[in-house]
Amino acid sequence: MNQRKRQVLDSALQLFIEKGFHETSIQDILDKAMISKGTFYNYFPSKVECFTAIMEQTRYEASLLRHEMLLNQDITDENLLLEQILVLMQINKKQNLVSVFENIFQSKDRELRELLTSYRLLEIEWVSNRFIDIFGEKLRPFSLELAIIFFAMVHHLTQAYRTFYNDFTEPKKILRIALRNTKAIIPTMLESGNILLPQDALQLVEQKKRYQSISKNDLIEKVRGFNDQLKLDDANEIGAQFTESILDELLRDELRIAVIETLLKPFREAFTNTSHAAENVELANLLWYFTKNGEKK
Repeated sequence: MNQRKRQVLDSALQLFIEKGFHETSIQDILDKAMISKGTFYNYFPSKVECFTAIMEQTRYEASLLRHEMLLNQDITDENLLLEQILVLMQINKKQNLVSVFENIFQSKDRELRELLTSYRLLEIEWVSNRFIDIFGEKLRPFSLELAIIFFAMVHHLTQAYRTFYNDFTEPKKILRIALRNTKAIIPTMLESGNILLPQDALQLVEQKKRYQSISKNDLIEKVRGFNDQLKLDDANEIGAQFTESILDELLRDELRIAVIETLLKPFREAFTNTSHAAENVELANLLWYFTKNGEKK
C-alpha cells in the first residue's frame, strides 16, 4: 500500500469517526486527503470499498500480532487466548472504530451491516478454532456454537455493567468471566451431543473468508515488489536486510518455515512508524498465513 493510498484511508477514517459513515461524502474525503476524484476511484470503486479497505487493514494488523504472540508459546494457555482476543478490541478502540460500527448498525444500510457481520463471523471462527487448540479435538463439532455463546456473554456482560454502573470495566475482566462461564458449559455439551450450530454452519454464509489461497510464487512476487520499493528509500537498512532475508528463504527449494516465522516479527518491527508500515503489515500477515496454510513446496 503506497503512502498516498494510506493517506486516503486515514482521512476517510477520521471523517467516518467525526461525521459518521453516511454523513461523509466522497467529496469530503477528497478535500481532506487533498486528492482528485480520479485518484480516489483509482484506489476504490466506492466509499464502501474504502471502508472495506480500512477493515481489512485492521484485521491484517490484529492477525499478525496474534500470530506473533503465539509463536513458541503454549497454544493451550487460556490467558494467552484472552490476550489475543484483546488485540482486535484494542485496535478498534485505538482507531475509534467502535463509534463507526455503532453508526452503521443503527442505519438501514444492508450492505454495510452485512459487511460488519462477515467480520464478526471471521472473529467467531478464529475463536472457535482456538477453542479446539485449548480444549481438544473432541470439542470441534461444538466449537462454533461455543464461540458464539462466548461472544454473546462478552457483549451482554459489557452492556449490563455499563447500564448498572454507568461505567466501563476492564475488558479482560469481562473476557475472563465469559471464558469461565463458557468452560462450565462444555461438559454438558459433550454429554448431550446436541448441537444447534455445527462447525460447518459458516459455510452457509457467503464470503465467509476474506483470505484467498496464496502460492509461494505469489509471495515471492509480492516480497520482490516490496523490496524494489525499498531500494528507492535508503533510510531503512535494517528493514531492507530483513526483507532480503525473507526473500532468500522463499527462493529456497525447500522452505524453512521456522526460519521465516522467526524473521517475521523483526521484519514488522523494522517498519513501524515508517511510510512502508501499512504495506509491511499486510505482507507480513500474508507470510504468516502462508506458513500455516500455504503450499510449502
